[in-house]
Formats: sequence, structure tokens, C-alpha cells
Amino acid sequence: MKKVTITDIAKLTGYSIKTVSRVINNAPNVKEETRRKILQVIEEHNYSVNLLAKALRNSETRTVILFIDRRKGKYWNEWHDLMLKSIMVKLKDRGYKVILSPSSGEETISNDTDGFHLLKSGLADGAIMFDVISKDCRVKYLRANNIPFIIIGKDMDFTDTSFVDLDNYLVGFIGAEYLINKGYKNIVFFLGPKVFNVNRDRAQGFEEACKKHGVTHSVFYGISTIKGIYEKTHELLSRATVDAFFISGDEKALGAYRAIREKGLKIPEDVAVLGIDNLPSSEYMYPPLTSIDQNVEKFSDQAVNLLIEMMHSKEKTPKRIILTPRIVERQSV
Repeated sequence: MKKVTITDIAKLTGYSIKTVSRVINNAPNVKEETRRKILQVIEEHNYSVNLLAKALRNSETRTVILFIDRRKGKYWNEWHDLMLKSIMVKLKDRGYKVILSPSSGEETISNDTDGFHLLKSGLADGAIMFDVISKDCRVKYLRANNIPFIIIGKDMDFTDTSFVDLDNYLVGFIGAEYLINKGYKNIVFFLGPKVFNVNRDRAQGFEEACKKHGVTHSVFYGISTIKGIYEKTHELLSRATVDAFFISGDEKALGAYRAIREKGLKIPEDVAVLGIDNLPSSEYMYPPLTSIDQNVEKFSDQAVNLLIEMMHSKEKTPKRIILTPRIVERQSV
């Protein structure tokens, strides 16, 4: 059976090859009726574009890879999910295909199953990377090979990379000061793995605020699940007089809520809980969770715009965008 070409689609629809091409590439300024007719013929004749050949012709694949740290099988939390959805929608609206790849800054180069190899082979135009670690092998390779990429988070190793990040030092600092100003005197901060820059920055801000005010405080790294938060909260409330928990990741606050109630304590009368992320679900916890907002829409806008600018600009001038956090007050503090 003869393979259908774009010329065949043009003849069958009565439109020019240029118009058919615009529909295939989801270009704007095509009448909806025209688009519908061409897409119908494309579907009826099972026409598909040879993406590799197209990329070789145009020196552009219109493909972006989103890298998420593997997290030992736990690819992302709820905030990552919201960010990914927002970034993917924005890239699609700009005419880009998106590939999501669990990845690792420690072993990517030697792992053939990692989507990173699409970039090495020229089958993608650029990348957005989450969860960068110190001495990340992906950052080193992409810099050396002049492949456009941006980081969600801070790069502590190089001065010529581009990233979009929340001011995570300020997250820790304003969170601690907010709890201290509300009268809490023994505050515990739960964070994810220490290997990630974001967690070390938040801890630094938190500890400096607590030391400034002479408040008793503790930092616990590597507590990344609801169950882990639940068990650690139970343990701490059994042997210490903790009156506030500061939790990196709103969804994990559910574990603290349950442990506090099982101890016969009330939120916030006996123990306060402050989250980070301001997830939509936080408003529906009981009591509604006070949280530090990361502004997913602004975050994703900046990331997509910056990457597209880098992919199309001859001048590879690094840009570093730092967003300011804000506290969304509800009823848990």
C-alpha cells in the first residue's frame, strides 16, 4: 500500500501544501472549518509525519524534555504534578511536544533508559530540569554541549546557567518568623532529602530566623511521605513539647494532622501546622492549612518563556529569576 504524503493530503482536500502544513504544525490563523476538514482527511488516510525527517530538515524538533528526579520510584509530589501540568499546557499552546522523563543527576549519562539520551542524540530542542543536585552530571553535560536548558530551582555550581526559583531561603525565614510572631516557642521543620539545594536553602533561612529570636528549633531531613511525617510527629509529641510543625509539602501535613489528633491535641490551639506549596487541597483540610504559596502559574510562565527564549536566541545570556514567596493565612496557625 502506497504511503500517503502531504502532497496527497493537499490534493484530497483541495488546499495548498502550505495550508496543510500549517494545520499539521498547529499554526494559528487557520480557519476552524479548514482545520477540521484537513484533520478529517488526515485521520481517514492514516497520515503521519516522520518526525525525525522533519527535524533533520528544519534543524528543530519542536520537542522539549521535562526531567524529574527519580526519588527512588516516587517521581513527584502534588506540587510537581501541578507544575508539570501547567508547563505542559503552556508548551503545547506554543506548539511544542513534551516528553516527561524520570531522571537522575547522579547516573543519567550511563543510563540508556533515561530520556536524557534524546537530547544527546539531537531528538529534542531543549529541557527543563527539576530537582538539580550539587555536581549534577546533567547540568555539566548540557553546558559542555551548548544544549538549551533551564533549571526549576537553584544551581549552586555554575554562574552561567539559567533558572527559575522561589526564594527558598526566604521561605524558611518568613515561615519561622510567622510562627514565632504568633507566639510558638518550640518549632520543628520537616524537609525532604538534604541532597537537594531547595531543602538546604529552606533550612538555612529557618535556622537563622530561630537563632535570631532565641527560639528552640529542630530540622529533620529526608521525611518525604505522609507516613513518615505521621510517625515522626507521633514520636516527637511523645517525648518533647513541640508547639509548631513547619512542613515542606502541604500534602504531607495530613500525617501531622492525624498524629496531633491521636495525641488528644487541637490545631492550632495546642499545636500549629504551617505548610509550603499552597496546594488547592490545603483549603479543604480541617482546619484549613496555612501555607506558603509558590504561585504555580507564575513559576511555569517564567520557565516556559525563558526556555523558548534560550532555544531561539543566538546570545546565550544566562537569566536567573527569583520569585518571592507569600504566606496564605488560614486556620492551622
